[in-house]
Amino acid sequence: MRRLLIIAALTAILSIENCGSKIPDLTGDDIVTIGIFADEGASSVCYVAAERMFQWMGFETESIYAVTINEGDISNIDVFYFPGGSSGAYDSLVNADGKQRLRDAITAGRGYIGTCAGAAFAARYLDICPVIVNSPVPGLEIEMSQVYLIKPHPITDDLPACFWIMYVHSPYFEPDSGAVIDTIGCYNISGLPALVACEYGMGRVFLTGPHPEWEENSDRDGVSSYDNFDDVESDWPLMKNGTRWCLHDLGELVEPEPVTKVQ
Repeated sequence: MRRLLIIAALTAILSIENCGSKIPDLTGDDIVTIGIFADEGASSVCYVAAERMFQWMGFETESIYAVTINEGDISNIDVFYFPGGSSGAYDSLVNADGKQRLRDAITAGRGYIGTCAGAAFAARYLDICPVIVNSPVPGLEIEMSQVYLIKPHPITDDLPACFWIMYVHSPYFEPDSGAVIDTIGCYNISGLPALVACEYGMGRVFLTGPHPEWEENSDRDGVSSYDNFDDVESDWPLMKNGTRWCLHDLGELVEPEPVTKVQ
């Protein structure tokens, strides 16, 4: 009996530590998988750091490419992540069929997270978030930018009042007139929106202008770019909350539609 109790306790601890097994997946395979776009146009220092970040959260990661999105099997991807790079290149590589497949997956309940160019791709070419994406932010170049969080919101409620996040020619967002969208973070220097979130069908979309995936004071992100900058805190808890929100683990739960495997 004592052995059974110890095993049960260890199992409970592991389920708490590994959020990838604790949080229900959206695709029905019992594994939370983050699909990270790593094709041409995607910056390697962005997608490598993002991969480390999502693995730190406890999730499985999979590199995805345009050919997979256009005609492959994406039925196991719970959240699509598009990193910094070139939104124009993403638009050229992901064809009309691929864009519609992404929209259909998100409409059915899956998530999308985009950073910098990945955010621009979501707004300009996928039309899954009703914002205008502009850059640069007045007063910023390549530096740590202070972003104040806006509460209440499930992503920001348990976080500090602000984060210092790396800015590299990053965008800001202007919500469309009458759009149903949450601005959850603003650049302190200008007051312009830096973080936005919205729903698309039954799915959720979280966009960041600056780069929370980089850990400027640590090598755990797997890249050395911008390590000369002084980061006050890790931004990964912010991204973890954003990912959990996209997985319907924060905020009102929406039951996703059953996923039909795409051949």
